[in-house]
Amino acid sequence: MSNTVSTVMPSVSTNSGANISSQISNIEKQITSLTKQLKTVADSSLPDDQKQQQTEMIQAQIQMLEAQLSALRQQQTQQSASKESATSTVNAADNDKSRDSVGHVDVYI
Repeated sequence: MSNTVSTVMPSVSTNSGANISSQISNIEKQITSLTKQLKTVADSSLPDDQKQQQTEMIQAQIQMLEAQLSALRQQQTQQSASKESATSTVNAADNDKSRDSVGHVDVYI
């Protein structure tokens, strides 16, 4: 009887903030699945050399996913910061406009 572990890694593309959140969630699920596969391989009746080979392959996949996860989280943080910056800039401009029109009386002679 032969035990084999196979994984499928979808490509990750980055678009909007909501898409980034779903990609992060997807990658976290993949990492969880791969971690379970590591345990399955460790508990399997495979010869030690095959266990080691499959373990190394799965660990490499986990490392790649963790790198993608880190990049997506960084991108998500940057998008949040730029949205906050844009919002505060708009609010500051609105505040300047309201200051100019409040409490000032133009007198013409």
